[in-house]
Amino acid sequence: MPEKLHFQEKLIAMLKLSIADNVSLAAELSDLLNISMDSVYRRLRCQSAFSFDEVGFIAERFGISLDGLYKKEDNQVNFNFNPMYGQPFNFSKYLEWYASYLTDLAKIPDTKVIYAAEDIPVIRHFRYPHLSAFKAYYWSKAVLNIEVFHGKQFDFSEVSQKLIDNNLKTAEAYSKLNVTEIWSEETITSTLKQISFYFDCHFFETHETALTVLSDLRKMLEQMEQECQENDNENRERAGDFKLYTSDLMIGNNCVLIEPGKQHAPERVFIGHNTFNTISTSDPKFLTETRHWINNLIRKSVLLTGSAEKQRVMFFKKMYDKITALENYIKQNSEIEVAE
Repeated sequence: MPEKLHFQEKLIAMLKLSIADNVSLAAELSDLLNISMDSVYRRLRCQSAFSFDEVGFIAERFGISLDGLYKKEDNQVNFNFNPMYGQPFNFSKYLEWYASYLTDLAKIPDTKVIYAAEDIPVIRHFRYPHLSAFKAYYWSKAVLNIEVFHGKQFDFSEVSQKLIDNNLKTAEAYSKLNVTEIWSEETITSTLKQISFYFDCHFFETHETALTVLSDLRKMLEQMEQECQENDNENRERAGDFKLYTSDLMIGNNCVLIEPGKQHAPERVFIGHNTFNTISTSDPKFLTETRHWINNLIRKSVLLTGSAEKQRVMFFKKMYDKITALENYIKQNSEIEVAE
């Protein structure tokens, strides 16, 4: 019996983390398991055990991994992820999930998002159709290795209006959240390298196509810079608060800490996985470790939002200069090709 109780105690603890504080766990279980409230309370007090079927219903309903209840080591953590390989990967459904998740988060008061960005946050691309279309093309061709993209040049005309509308919906939801982003001077590097590589390989229809993608990237940075300046302005376009930090330390990976309002949902960590995908967990120990790491990163970073005008101007100038350098490279090489 002690082993059963140990399992049940851990199951109940995970249940309490998986449900909002303003929702009655007992009532939820009574409805799910079709048992009386008295029977539920006996189980919650570990005076009686959940049946095998009941555990299965609970795990499915609340998204609990039973593996986590059997783990022997404190350093074992269970993650959720969206599989990309071994089955046809549907980009539209993936992006619809993104939009739905952020829209639900935006409805929760006082939700905070802290994004340590080794690369440009995926969500940042979505307001700019040419940039987001290029990223989708790159992920499909280079990461997912989708056969239809083999030898295919990037073409804006194949981007559906539905994709553009869904991306704008996701970007709008993100703008309503209270967001802290941590960038370094290298955060835009991977995107610039992708554009440069695909230009050199002649995967853009014309050099103007590559320059249009870079133009969207510049617009994205200009919008971010504006957000930094207007965060304390009552007339700002962004609904949620925004803070941007720049770090001289190597960030190392894309990491997102979600802190919903305490009365609504459990906290969650998303870690970058397979380029643009993520793995996620609500494991308490992992959350604590992640929060320590992020707080330490912030302490050693410079805040660019608000009155830090000099640091902000210097940071964004470096980003713009990198874009300008690639634009000049593309123009020069295009002129050489024409001359030949």
